[in-house]
Amino acid sequence: MNKSGFSIAEIEQAINYWCARQAPGEDGALCAKARPLADVYGLIIFEHADTVEAAKLNDDQLDALRVALYQRELPL
Repeated sequence: MNKSGFSIAEIEQAINYWCARQAPGEDGALCAKARPLADVYGLIIFEHADTVEAAKLNDDQLDALRVALYQRELPL
């Protein structure tokens, strides 16, 4: 998957994907893979944007998004 940007819906899907597969952090915090995506999600909301450019994401964020979205596209 080589995308130039990700929608807020895709980021939310990825957060939900990781939360369903990894244990939460201390005190119910998001799991390790979802935390970097929550930062992006919050920024999109704060900026009233619909998408974020892939070039603005760090390697951890891109990896978490790509794995989660790719897994969601696999046939059942």
